[in-house]
Amino acid sequence: MKKRVISLLLIGAMVLTGLVGCGTKNADTGKDTTVTEDKASTEDSTKEEDAGKTDANFKVGITIQSLENSYWAGVFGEVEKLIKEKGWEYTILACNDNSATQIQQIENFVTNKVDLIMVHPSDPNAIEDYLKQARDAGIKVMSWDDAMTNTDLNWILDNTKLGYAIGQEAANFINDHYTADKVAEVAIMNYPQTPILLERETGILNALEEIAKGKYKVVAQQPALDAQTALTNMETILQASPDTKIVCSIGAGGDIGANEAFMTKTEGKIPDDMGIFSADATQQQLEAIVNGEATRASVGFEGSNKKTAAAVVDLYERLMNGETFDEQNLVRPLTVIDSSNAADFLADYK
Repeated sequence: MKKRVISLLLIGAMVLTGLVGCGTKNADTGKDTTVTEDKASTEDSTKEEDAGKTDANFKVGITIQSLENSYWAGVFGEVEKLIKEKGWEYTILACNDNSATQIQQIENFVTNKVDLIMVHPSDPNAIEDYLKQARDAGIKVMSWDDAMTNTDLNWILDNTKLGYAIGQEAANFINDHYTADKVAEVAIMNYPQTPILLERETGILNALEEIAKGKYKVVAQQPALDAQTALTNMETILQASPDTKIVCSIGAGGDIGANEAFMTKTEGKIPDDMGIFSADATQQQLEAIVNGEATRASVGFEGSNKKTAAAVVDLYERLMNGETFDEQNLVRPLTVIDSSNAADFLADYK
């Protein structure tokens, strides 16, 4: 069977191309006020600073690890739409998991006098001092995923707990379909070079060992943030261990790629004892659950990309309007999405 197109790979590339250096027109003048990685148009900056900031001329700088990952591509496509509707100036950049690149992006945001920097850190320790410089310059700073020191707000997950929830779903599935005499061969799609994703992997492994001990063995642990890498790695795993039927992934990319590999291997006839368990709950993952493909469960957060985008843009606005938070760390919710509720969550993407 021919491999199906992994649509979100194309979406991620399109979003990456479309978001770097994007912006809006000034609501009052109609002039282009695009913020780019190297230089912001500051045609009316003196007048704006004299008049004081309003919602219509907020400037936001966002730097994230990658836009090739389907979760980030989907969420930040929606973030872009919301920011455009508000008339803010903005830059959304991917550092491609390179801390030197991310540092340069942060420095450019400071030079361009943005009102808020949101960072999804490649290496949290590498950027702490640069975020302090931003705050010293009067810029609000928000971190997505990492509990950092030099920020106004950290929007975080309990990643060990998230990993445990993924592993728990997989372990329960293993207990239903495997025994000590017929153990499940398990592949882990991970990304240990990022600390929070290593925590997520640790949570997965802990849950498997606590709940399904003696009924599984891990045959491979491969890094996979994006679907194409996961597909390639999963094909390699299946060549070496053709009986692998269970995959636990730290995110959407590993899930989507592994599902593609399983669909190809089985010619679309997924057996009852085959399953993928992951995080992120993107539209493509939910469609796979609803369609009875290998993806069995994914742990989501606010819901759809739209709801996540709305939640984070609301936080941007509250910070830029001067609101302070009782706690620096704002922990996001966790929701297990499987065949019992996937259709309801999927409807929100329509």
